[in-house]
Amino acid sequence: MSELDTKYMALELKSPLIVSSSPLTASIENLKKCQDYGAGAVVLKSIFEEQIEKDAERDASALDTLDHNDNYEYFTSLTKDYYIEKYAKLIKDAKNALDIPVIASINCSRMDSWIEYAERFIASGADAIELNYFPVASDSSISGEKVDKALFSFAEKARKSISCPLSIKLSSNYSSLSYITRRLDELSIDSLVFFNRAFRPDIDLDTLSFRAQNNLSEDNEYSNALRWIALMSAEVSLDFAANTGIHDADTAVKMLLAGAKAVEICSVIIKEGFASITRINEGIKSFMKEKGYANISEFTGLLAQENHAEGYNWERVQFLKTIR
Repeated sequence: MSELDTKYMALELKSPLIVSSSPLTASIENLKKCQDYGAGAVVLKSIFEEQIEKDAERDASALDTLDHNDNYEYFTSLTKDYYIEKYAKLIKDAKNALDIPVIASINCSRMDSWIEYAERFIASGADAIELNYFPVASDSSISGEKVDKALFSFAEKARKSISCPLSIKLSSNYSSLSYITRRLDELSIDSLVFFNRAFRPDIDLDTLSFRAQNNLSEDNEYSNALRWIALMSAEVSLDFAANTGIHDADTAVKMLLAGAKAVEICSVIIKEGFASITRINEGIKSFMKEKGYANISEFTGLLAQENHAEGYNWERVQFLKTIR
């Protein structure tokens, strides 16, 4: 047993480092590199439910021969099947090429097609499913309570439909994240990924038009996930994976101390290459050797709020001595 061996959603990992969903995990060549450099698992590049639905409607509508609904539905189904089968093949090829867990990722919209996708991906051999759920509550007529209920309904459908380990990747934009977490635990969700890093819109002042910001995280963006994992990890039985702003071993160790069972990384690999996986693993080992820990479980959650005498500091939101 290696000192980095751990369990996440009942999956056996050789390292707590998981390469998160991104273009990096869209090819077998890159997936092999993730494994070779020491990743404990990989999350395949997300399949986007909304995009598939739009493309299917576009392709069907473009055909002038569609005189009735049966033809429309047939061609819509054909386009959907193309995308789903392409992703299912990636899962099968990844399972044949890798020894580490392969997690399928679905970016869910307001439709329910993702249920069918998940079933197909499980049949193709996915070890787990990660559902990316990020509604933008822009409708002022919908209360926060309704937004929460929509999430719970989504999670309940997911749990009933998905037989393998299931994680939900959330944003922190909820009025009571602690309540959200407890309810999802009660619904038997296996893991929460804290947090989703949203698409960041911007305005180009030269052209007076919409543009997107660079969507790679920086190494100072981890604090929100650290806080909430520390606050909730000892309160619930589900696992946590930390995400966003994890660029070095120190930050990965902090997440584990707060109670994360796994750490998802992406931006650092894009910026510095696959060798960053090995570098972070070695840094975790160095920390463990220095502190005398034989395995990951000995210090996971050590500084979670419920496990530490000064756990109240995780709730602090105002400056005190830090600005003096």
